[in-house]
Amino acid sequence: MAVDDAGPDGPLPLRRRGTLGVIATGASASGPVLHGLRVAAREQEYALSVFSVSGRSGAAVLAAVAGLQLQGVAGIVVLDGHLLAELAPVAGIPLVPAASTDQYAGARQATEHLLELGHPTVWHLGGPEEGPVARARERGWRETLERHGAEVPPVVRGDWSARSGFRAGQSLAVESGVGAVFSANDHMALGLVAAFAEAGMRVPRDAHVVGFDDVPEAAYFAPPLTTVRQDYVAAGRRTLATLAARIDGIAVPAWGTVEAELVVRESSRCLKGA
Repeated sequence: MAVDDAGPDGPLPLRRRGTLGVIATGASASGPVLHGLRVAAREQEYALSVFSVSGRSGAAVLAAVAGLQLQGVAGIVVLDGHLLAELAPVAGIPLVPAASTDQYAGARQATEHLLELGHPTVWHLGGPEEGPVARARERGWRETLERHGAEVPPVVRGDWSARSGFRAGQSLAVESGVGAVFSANDHMALGLVAAFAEAGMRVPRDAHVVGFDDVPEAAYFAPPLTTVRQDYVAAGRRTLATLAARIDGIAVPAWGTVEAELVVRESSRCLKGA
């Protein structure tokens, strides 16, 4: 548990609007969603008190809420929004999920882009099946193919890591007709491209690859990766705007999304076979 009370150039001004709580679990405790919230909070002169819980049980999350209430926070952001169901009995403090990029729309953009390059279909390197983000991205890919009347290949699944992407790439490299792959995140795409290279398949000469997230390293992959960019700072601003409205007693929708942006780079820029 820590209080974020310093800006990039030192302590924030004393005229703050108050302190907001954040409940994080697992990787979200140090991930880009929390970074976006911190940037937005500095802009709006809020302090953030981050409570990290090791598990996703209702008891652990309720304990986090109680701890933040003892600190006198004005409202709470829950980074893993599906945990809000565990907090239904909590009263007396505004609770909102963190806003996110429109995962479904981003996956549709990625798939449409690959189809527009002339591919008859697009393979998908998916994330863990139980994850809501992975499911949304997979659904966007699948429904885009169906809408175009394209064949829907079986999903090859990874665990978000480059290593799992490499293993998936090894299996895809021996499949016939794999000319385009939409990877559910950039790190798996990195492993995928490495496995293709090891098998003698060059990207983009022999296959096109698109990732998701636009991690800072994506522009420096070999080749630079086409990917779907998530604007975490915009999501942070939307989250804080929603929470501020709730604190003021204004009933606004809790779930907010920001637009995804396709960033085209070399992994899909050249025509296949060029």
